[in-house]
Amino acid sequence: MEKRIYLDYAATTPLAEEVNRAVYAFGQKDTGNPSSPHRFGQQAKILLEEARDIIAAGLNCKPGEIIFTSGGTESNNAAITGTLNAVDSIGKHIILSALEHPSVLETAAYLERIGFEISLIQPDANGLITPVQVGKSIRPDTVLASIMYVNNETGIVHDSAGIAEICHKNNIIVHCDAVQAFGKIPLDTAKLNADLLSVSAHKVYGPKGIGALIIKKGTPFSGIHFGGGQEANRRPGTENLAGVIGFAEAVKLLEQSKKDMAYAGNLQRLFESAIKQEIPSAVIIGEQMKRTSFISAIAFPGIHNENMLLNLDLAGIAVSVGSACSSGSIKQSHVLKAMALPDEIINSTIRFSYGRYTKPKELDETVNTIKQIIKRLA
Repeated sequence: MEKRIYLDYAATTPLAEEVNRAVYAFGQKDTGNPSSPHRFGQQAKILLEEARDIIAAGLNCKPGEIIFTSGGTESNNAAITGTLNAVDSIGKHIILSALEHPSVLETAAYLERIGFEISLIQPDANGLITPVQVGKSIRPDTVLASIMYVNNETGIVHDSAGIAEICHKNNIIVHCDAVQAFGKIPLDTAKLNADLLSVSAHKVYGPKGIGALIIKKGTPFSGIHFGGGQEANRRPGTENLAGVIGFAEAVKLLEQSKKDMAYAGNLQRLFESAIKQEIPSAVIIGEQMKRTSFISAIAFPGIHNENMLLNLDLAGIAVSVGSACSSGSIKQSHVLKAMALPDEIINSTIRFSYGRYTKPKELDETVNTIKQIIKRLA
């Protein structure tokens, strides 16, 4: 059998077997639409709300604050446009960071075309967006700030609670893209205190195509789609009930997230130590910063990341050069460019990400393979 090593957990995690069984079991008896008034529909509605309760408990929010979406991208789009639809008469200034996911940056580009103004904060020398930086960007007409919690390319963790605090002192609504934080660092929405927060099931061993936007009670929000009353009139369309049930099962499994985090921390230490020992020229991005244990962004100066990625793939090892949503065409990382890193580092950086099913011996084999590729290509 062909060897395969999967080190792209930040793009998507493998589906947990428990989740697969739960979704399959539901599929054997699925009949009703949760919006239908008959018994089949009401049974489906009960399953939907039971799953919502489980996910709310896992995130420490109220069930009624959860809108089910198709994933992180839709949640980010809806958070920004839905909020601005509701408050655009108050102001048209938005604060973002240059590190955000394309689903945030491209939404902002659209909003700029229709009259909103964007302040794009550049990270400091360590790749951080700080509450002080956000505070300096606030204007009298600022209505929304959207700053991610954990960067999807570097794994660097930002002070989201501090950012929310300074924004709320100025009556600014806060959206937090927590897609890469969910399951990778402790995530308590009540303590984080964002008004809107995005998560996605397939980052925590759940199904693809299902996510959630948490909208704190009292937050102005006007739905961006039309044609149905589902999700309390905030996101019309028949709910993806199979996906929701899989999402809830994945959240149940997050009870073991402390073990996952400890395990990933050990993997990260082993992998990065081996890289530094065997390939002294390698550069670990954000090495001294607070990072999630599940992501290692590493540059191999002198080897273009596209060549490294393709050679690793030929060796049966799956990695990434950044966001999965922009990996169809390999181009310079906007995150690393915003950090003002030299082109030699930007163009040679590979993102390794691991998780629950990664084996230490797979990381050893990856280090050995990288050494061979560098020897061959240098």
